[in-house]
Amino acid sequence: MLDFDEIRIAVARVDSLASAAESMFDNTSFGAGVDRQTIERLAHLIGATAEAAAAAVVVVDRLNADALNPTITGGEKPEDW
Repeated sequence: MLDFDEIRIAVARVDSLASAAESMFDNTSFGAGVDRQTIERLAHLIGATAEAAAAAVVVVDRLNADALNPTITGGEKPEDW
């Protein structure tokens, strides 16, 4: 079974990739011939991925904190957050 550090590192990697994709998208200049709807869909996809990755980081951090000291989260389960 994976320990929390391995999970935390994997989730942080996904978060970093999503952040890099956001930056790359924001710094890209799209030409006039590009379908705007396709660009907007891509932007929403990247943004939703980044939000999901950031939320996963928070959950992993809370699980890790609870494993180290259950009084931090009051013994609440992730679905109660």
